[in-house]
Amino acid sequence: MIDVSLIIYIVVVYICQVIVVTLDVIGIVMLHVDAKTAKTHVHQVMVSLTPRMLDSNVMVRKAVMQLVMRLMQATSPVIVIDSMSETVRHKQPRVRQFAVDIVTAALLTHPRCEFDLAALCHMAVPTLVDQKKCVRQAAMECVAVIAQALGAGKLQPLMSSVDQLEDDVKYEGLMAAVQARLARRQLPSVSDDGLIEYAVLTPSATVRLSGVDIDWVKCGSCSVDPLVRPESLEVRTQSMSPTLRHQMSVKSLSKLPWENETSEVCIVLQ
Repeated sequence: MIDVSLIIYIVVVYICQVIVVTLDVIGIVMLHVDAKTAKTHVHQVMVSLTPRMLDSNVMVRKAVMQLVMRLMQATSPVIVIDSMSETVRHKQPRVRQFAVDIVTAALLTHPRCEFDLAALCHMAVPTLVDQKKCVRQAAMECVAVIAQALGAGKLQPLMSSVDQLEDDVKYEGLMAAVQARLARRQLPSVSDDGLIEYAVLTPSATVRLSGVDIDWVKCGSCSVDPLVRPESLEVRTQSMSPTLRHQMSVKSLSKLPWENETSEVCIVLQ
């Protein structure tokens, strides 16, 4: 008797392997064509990759990330990220999350001088208020890396984008959440398979974390009711230590939270 489930499994594995090989070939080709040709085809390749971002298979997701990194090598991070302007607003949350992770991976891989950091702020900050938790989590990690890339005393583009978004009453408490995330002195990292490993709220975390940034990731929404009411935020702030309250103040952001103790940084950008 034929085991149908086994046949389906074999077919799925075969299809995944074909996809991985195809993406690998495309990446190699893009690295070997001239820069002008590569730039001409970046948008086309990125559009074709969007359906693959929905794939739950780790091999396929790794191949997608590797191809995107090769595109950045063949052209530049700015050109590739610019081609993702629609991807971060895709109807599927998994695609939006993957798009944000691509920005994070690029920042952790390439020198900061290769990016338009102000433009990245405008792209990443709106994803902090995404309706899906997975996207908000990716956005918080991305914002932490953007802050590191901007450097001490140069966070104005990031804080300005957050402040403008918080003008909407639905997103009240967003600034405090971002400040709390920066105060953790942790950055995400790129794993051996090329995918992003989040520094906060990881599935393997042994310590249960708390804070306004964690609350935002877990409970954030675009509903009419504000996520964090002023009175609840005030109570939480009063219960914090004076040191943490100082770190979360707007003035404290003139200096990145992790700069006093560089050993606590997971990754230091070039």
